[in-house]
Amino acid sequence: MVTGDVVKYHLLEALSAAVAELDGDENLSRRLHAETKMRLISMSEEEMWELAMVTCPPHKTFEQVYVGFKEAIDKLKVSASEWMKDMGSYDSMQGEER
Repeated sequence: MVTGDVVKYHLLEALSAAVAELDGDENLSRRLHAETKMRLISMSEEEMWELAMVTCPPHKTFEQVYVGFKEAIDKLKVSASEWMKDMGSYDSMQGEER
């Protein structure tokens, strides 16, 4: 996946989650946030490095941003059992309403 695609997917999911949250659809918002987290923890080292280069603020080095990503992703992996259930909860609820 190229950097532009990585950034695009993260932005689209974040925007969609925010819209769902504003519309009062908390379950969809949680699912979209969980999908974003899943995409983050499945990124390759190369994708993380490219994303760090694209999002690096002027007052930090690419290495600092990359290390920050790695630390954040490690925390996401540790807490995966807490947020992964949100990925399936919206689908199952939608099925019940049909």
